[in-house]
Parts: sequence; C-alpha cells; structure tokens
Amino acid sequence: MGDQEQEYPKHQPGRGNHDHHDPFAIQEEGELEDQPRKRGEGPVHQREAATLPQLPAGHARKALIIGAIAGILASAQGVVLTLVNSGAYNEADKYINNASKMPLDVASKLVGLFVLGVVISALIYFIGGLIIGRVSVRRRWAFIGGFLGGIISSLIGDILKLIPSYPNAGNNVGSGGVLGVGSGFVALLIGFILLGVLAGLVSLFGAWLTTRRHPYYVGYSG
Repeated sequence: MGDQEQEYPKHQPGRGNHDHHDPFAIQEEGELEDQPRKRGEGPVHQREAATLPQLPAGHARKALIIGAIAGILASAQGVVLTLVNSGAYNEADKYINNASKMPLDVASKLVGLFVLGVVISALIYFIGGLIIGRVSVRRRWAFIGGFLGGIISSLIGDILKLIPSYPNAGNNVGSGGVLGVGSGFVALLIGFILLGVLAGLVSLFGAWLTTRRHPYYVGYSG
C-alpha cells in the first residue's frame, strides 16, 4: 500500500498566486494611499476638499445700487449746505472777478463749507462701503460702487451749477468758443474721474474693515 499512496502537495497549485499577500505589498498600498490624489482619479473625502465660501446672490447689483444711493445722498447734503448758506455764496459772487478783495470772513466761511461738505461726503461713502462689504463681500465691488457714487454726485453738482439762480452757480463750460468748450469738458471729465476714485477708495476702506475677518479673505476651511 505504500506504493499506492499518493503524495499530495503541501500547497494547492495556483492558490498561492492569488490568496497569498505579501506584507511588503500591503506597505506599498498604504504608501500609495498617502500620496496626493490627482484630478480625475476619483471622489475626494469630504475632509480633504476645501470649502469655498459662497458669495451672496446678486452682490454686484447690490453694490452698484448702494453706491448710486451714496452718490445721491452726497449730492443732497451738498445742495442743503449750499441753499442754507446761499447768502455767503451770493456775497462771494460779487468778488468773482476780483477775488483778492473778498472779505476774509466770507472766504473763511466758503472754505469751511467746502471742508464740511467733503467730510460729510466721505462719511457717506465710508458707510456705503461698510454696507457693501456686508452684502457683497467682494471688496472690489465696494470700490466700483463708490466710484459710481462719486460720478453721480459730481454730475448732479455740475448740472445744478448750470442753473443761473442756483447759489454757487458757474456756467463756464460753454464760454470761450470751441476751444473753451473742449477744455471745459476735459476739466469736467478729470473732475469726474478724480472724485470717483476718491469716493471708491473711501468705500473700499469701509469694505475692508467689514471683511477683514471674513472667511473669503482669511482662508478657506478644509
């Protein structure tokens, strides 16, 4: 019977090639899992994906509306100051051709009104920037909104100055022929841009104060 006994192999053929796991192969698989994923290789774990803060809906439109309202308010306060102090402007018109003879008290009052109007306008654009920072988050839209407000305020002020009965009126755009008209419009354009940039910078500062700790600028949470 010893000759008839069959010797069975200690390992079944083919099983070792599929079921046997090399410990070094496990280590290599673990090392591959630690490597950063490439785009398109599969879903990323929720904790591995960066969370992008969502901007409010319609943030650009809201910023433009707020900027336009700020420009209108800045113009309104200028009109109020001018009408309330119309006597000082009418007195100053008497010396428009000879400013050196203008009384000191009249000149000082005009300078004070100008400074007061600038401070109030800057405060209006600053508050507008604070509001835009909250409703829009994007700081550049605060600058754009303030720039638009400055253009509107400057345009309204120049239109009012074309009215002869308006205090502080000065219709000098069309004087001096074609050359005078051209230089007058160039001066108006420069004034529009300058006031718009200044108003935009003030609004941008207000938006920066509002959004300096916002996740959109501090960093994304992973």
